[in-house]
Amino acid sequence: KLTIFFDTKQQSYRRQVAMEIPTVSVAVCVLLLSLVGCSFSATTVFHDDFNGGNIDGNKWKHDKKTSGLGFEMYTPEHQNSYVRNGQLFICPTFTEDRFGADRFAHGSLDARELWGACDPNWGGDSCHTQGHKNRPIMSATLRSKTHIKYGRVEVRAKLPIGDWIWPGIWMMPTEPGHYGGWPKSGEIDMLETAGNLNLHHPNGRSLGVDMDQAHIHYGNARTGDGHARHEGMYNIPGTNFGANFHTYWLDWTADHIKVGVDSHTLMTVNTPSNSFWHEAGLHGTNIWANGGKNAPFDRPFYLILDV
Repeated sequence: KLTIFFDTKQQSYRRQVAMEIPTVSVAVCVLLLSLVGCSFSATTVFHDDFNGGNIDGNKWKHDKKTSGLGFEMYTPEHQNSYVRNGQLFICPTFTEDRFGADRFAHGSLDARELWGACDPNWGGDSCHTQGHKNRPIMSATLRSKTHIKYGRVEVRAKLPIGDWIWPGIWMMPTEPGHYGGWPKSGEIDMLETAGNLNLHHPNGRSLGVDMDQAHIHYGNARTGDGHARHEGMYNIPGTNFGANFHTYWLDWTADHIKVGVDSHTLMTVNTPSNSFWHEAGLHGTNIWANGGKNAPFDRPFYLILDV
């Protein structure tokens, strides 16, 4: 179960965001075949109720990088992720408050010097920034040390409300080098949304916290025709996803990837009969030719929680 909330105690534009995570549960379902049809057997392989007083290092790994995918860096520092009263909080803070105005504006920040290690980004230098390249926000990304290949993932969450807040519940390949760097080895997004209460596409469609978005990414190039994706969206009527708890789920087999929230299915992607490579119309040598019928989604993935 995952609770995410937004707190507006900071003055002016300065806002504090927190993810409060009472329980995260991941279950692997093994498909059993018989002469009379199909049945499922489920075994829970990952569960965390955060009652230990600290983030369990046997279950979770913090990202350590001074340059994230946006305007934040990801840290293992206590102010950005901590357990309190049986709940996990992921809380963005201001870099200037941690390092001072002069170092933030002119100095250097090095992940290895600060935290003893650096985790590679999905493109670009994630280990060192300086001056105007220093990120203004410090936050946290937690990766599960448990991975699954096929199964069901459920996260119960109450999402943050606040402009330009972007929570994510997603999955990435444990072996990113097996088929190659992003998006060659795939990506599954169970949840992405903006925290804005009033954010709309030019066509009028909401893009804010009342809209749940799910995606899968794959391909042989980061942009253009080499990047393929499927997406699904669900607009909750009369309220938003920050008002109450909802269960975000993934149902993943060799034959399909389904993503939804509560009783609503946002996206169903059935494994193409002629492979994802040919279904996307990709060119060149098929990098998934030696994989399973649903490659690149035939390898283990791990769970990510972040803001």
